[in-house]
Amino acid sequence: MVAPANVAGEAFDFLVSHPLFTVVLAGMLGFVFFMYLLVRRTLLGLREGFDSGKGR
Repeated sequence: MVAPANVAGEAFDFLVSHPLFTVVLAGMLGFVFFMYLLVRRTLLGLREGFDSGKGR
């Protein structure tokens, strides 16, 4: 069985040795996080608009 510390060390070595992959991965994660926040803000604003339209 492989120790978790060894797997983490190998993953870190891979990311350091492939900087373009690291940049693309960080960009994709940033985009997903941005889209989550955008959709969340839109839906919360939509709910607030519905509530204010009903007179609550």
